[in-house]
Amino acid sequence: DELLKILVIAETDMTIFYRKLANISTETELSDAELIDELQEAYYQPEQLTEAIKAQVVSWLRQYIVRVQEDKTDDMRRKEAMNSVNPKYVLRNYLAQLAIDKAEQGDNSMVNELLEVLRHPYDEQPEHQAWAEKRPDWARTKAGCSMLSCSS
Repeated sequence: DELLKILVIAETDMTIFYRKLANISTETELSDAELIDELQEAYYQPEQLTEAIKAQVVSWLRQYIVRVQEDKTDDMRRKEAMNSVNPKYVLRNYLAQLAIDKAEQGDNSMVNELLEVLRHPYDEQPEHQAWAEKRPDWARTKAGCSMLSCSS
């Protein structure tokens, strides 16, 4: 519950956040700045993270690290477990809309590529890294890209 509040305060890509969280070491001591740096990619506007928000994130992360250490789960096993339930690739609205737009023009290549990537959403697919990126700024307010209507 506390984590969800923090993620909503600073616009966060949840898919990327949970994958990055899996990478945070609980076996080595990290500074507050290092902890925040580990998650930078998950924030839409990391430069707008206030010191108060950073402090909340770090506080939650410190509690998380203690909990993981109490469970005595090594980082490798924890990462494997987390990444097996937190996909790297999801069908993002803007990607679906781009694929639809191309398909309506008679080009199904993007639909086929998305289908291929999404067959293995938990796997690292370096050749498809672009499909794991945050929503681009141009898609923030574009119909069909940022949110869907009831008729979508």
